[in-house]
Amino acid sequence: MKWLVFLIVVFQLLQGQAEARAPRIGEQITAFALPTLVGKQLDTAAFKGKTQVIYFWTDACGCKEQLLELRPYIASLKNRPVAFLTVNVGQERSKVGRFVADNKIPYEVLLDEKARVARDQFSIKVLPTIFIISKDGVLREKLIGVVDTKKLQTLIGRYL
Repeated sequence: MKWLVFLIVVFQLLQGQAEARAPRIGEQITAFALPTLVGKQLDTAAFKGKTQVIYFWTDACGCKEQLLELRPYIASLKNRPVAFLTVNVGQERSKVGRFVADNKIPYEVLLDEKARVARDQFSIKVLPTIFIISKDGVLREKLIGVVDTKKLQTLIGRYL
């Protein structure tokens, strides 16, 4: 079942891909707004002046382990100018909510149910994809696929 969901998400991401251009390192990233699990709209512009780590994922992409491994590290950054945002791509709110509750995911989870932000703004083809955006709103790192957690922590630390 997970593979079916994964294939559906990949298909959604690939639709309309011809028009989208992936952001490049060194480019300014345009803010976006998506609903949270509780239905509140969250605009990434609210995090201006903070390093933003935007983690695009689905429960079928092999991200679970890394999301769990990152908990102590992200908790240690509580008083630092960083926003760690996870964007679930292509899954329904109820399914994401169950996954988050079952796995005690403590992060802000945004819902991109129709994959519009992932596809149209970030041109994502593989999940997970992680963007690290510096305090000045410039894309500094783009990581495609599951990466070593220690490496990810080091990269985040560069931009704090």
